[in-house]
Amino acid sequence: MEPERAPMRPKNMTRTRLVVAGLILILGVGTPLAHPAQAGPRYPGTGDRITVVLTSDRQYNSAVAWYDAHNRMRRQSDVPLNRFDKRTGLWSGSLVYTSRVRHQKIDTVLQSDGRFARCAVWINKTKVREKTARGPRYATAYCH
Repeated sequence: MEPERAPMRPKNMTRTRLVVAGLILILGVGTPLAHPAQAGPRYPGTGDRITVVLTSDRQYNSAVAWYDAHNRMRRQSDVPLNRFDKRTGLWSGSLVYTSRVRHQKIDTVLQSDGRFARCAVWINKTKVREKTARGPRYATAYCH
């Protein structure tokens, strides 16, 4: 039996919110399990798996906004992206959840702290939206 450990406290709670929100959405905390819907990806709804992929040339970014599994608008500032691609020099992160509503909203926006921003939205295994933005600073990609 392992000794009891004191809970770890992140140094910056803001930077961990996206990861925690993503885990809650992935795990579907507080919601019943749903089976994947049979509807096409153009009209996602209850049971469809939604994946939002965010990409930037910076690890930490200004803001992200998205709709959760219950169509509630969520926002976060100081957005950390946890995967780095050495080949492209870009950082990325994902939100994954299962829709709990009949007509799922999937609009997403990412504001980078850098010159490059991309958002992509997948419904089940089909990419339905992808936008890339470049600018001198705070590039903003809108997947709508």
